[in-house]
Amino acid sequence: MNVWEAINDPEQRACQSALSERDLVVIRDVERALGDGIQLKDWWERKEAGGRYAREFELVRTHNRARRVTGFFDEAQLNGRPFPLVGLVQEMLFDHQKQAGAEKVREELREFVLHYFMRVSSFLRPAATVGRNQYSKGDVARPLQPLSLCPERTDPQGGFGYTQLYYKLRESGFVGKFPAHLRPRVVDLRRVYDIYEWVVLQVNIFNFNLTYTPFADQSFTLSAPLQEEIYIAVSREFVKDQADPEPGLLGRYGLGYALLRPAPRETIFAYGPGEFKAGFQLIDFEIHRSGASYVRMAFVSNRPEQVLRINLNPVSWGFGVADLLSFGLASRLFGPVRDALESLAPSVNNFDPVTTYIALANFLTGGLAGDQLCASLETLEQNPMLLTHFMEHYNLIAGALMTWRSVPNWLDARAVPAAVREGITT
Repeated sequence: MNVWEAINDPEQRACQSALSERDLVVIRDVERALGDGIQLKDWWERKEAGGRYAREFELVRTHNRARRVTGFFDEAQLNGRPFPLVGLVQEMLFDHQKQAGAEKVREELREFVLHYFMRVSSFLRPAATVGRNQYSKGDVARPLQPLSLCPERTDPQGGFGYTQLYYKLRESGFVGKFPAHLRPRVVDLRRVYDIYEWVVLQVNIFNFNLTYTPFADQSFTLSAPLQEEIYIAVSREFVKDQADPEPGLLGRYGLGYALLRPAPRETIFAYGPGEFKAGFQLIDFEIHRSGASYVRMAFVSNRPEQVLRINLNPVSWGFGVADLLSFGLASRLFGPVRDALESLAPSVNNFDPVTTYIALANFLTGGLAGDQLCASLETLEQNPMLLTHFMEHYNLIAGALMTWRSVPNWLDARAVPAAVREGITT
């Protein structure tokens, strides 16, 4: 056992924190999420092996064309019930052969994917420098921002940030919590075959902005950076560690996870990361005997029933407008009576302006809005939902490739930068 495996040894529990009620809310959803995710993954593998999806569509066209980008709608049986679903399969070149034999590259790729990939899935992109004495546009008073030529202050971090939180031991069934100093140092995924029954991670999707135009008017859009806590569960059913799996292939190595939805969250979005009823993600790498490596990513989840959920209360909306105009003074002045007024006012909970507009537009036009104005949930599922998902994972692999090429030998722990071993972005 090397030093990184020893540090992650769950038997070393001296500094482990006790499980809180918030922890237990997440843990209670793991078995359900894994059971649903495995059923959907088995369905998807059967479809990939011998059939076509009920409805397929091309999602993107690029100059540097991917080997395959297939979006689809279909229906599976989940726990004995029909489950309408949407999915995406991306296949693309990862890298050509390095200056080493193909079998040597295979062992390096195996180590990179199963040991380090989830530690290096976030990266820093180039960003404009805003000097110490220089304003950014966000520092300028809001009424003057349209006139400002100051640069935008942007977050250069991209990709996915994985943090391991909980685990269940395979032999004893013990459920524990990783201590804080080990959470960025995601376990070697090969350990789900002998030590862990499952591992739960929290995911931060950096710079993931989901934008909707609810009323087909480009002058009014809803855009939100999805920075909420998203939970996933990894088990051995989602991890691949295969040498010589078939003729022409030296190896197939990959990771995947089921999507958790442990509790309702305070967000206006009713669909998206953290809001899926069930689903999974796979990221599988293959290395051919030529030395070239490819990656295939698959995502499957339930189809949306609504896009937004907004609680309509005239008093709440009135205070919102008043606060905007008075810089929050209205709530401070009338705070003692606000709750009482809101409770007395008529309200509509979980109102979705997007699906309401779609239904009304199609009713008034006899379905013409869906055909010619793209007023349909299917259109929104393709863009922005699946398209945003595609771009985030495309960028994830592009960032991973730069890290992969930066280390001359992934089998030599001394050559692996400390930030990579620790799972910390520099």
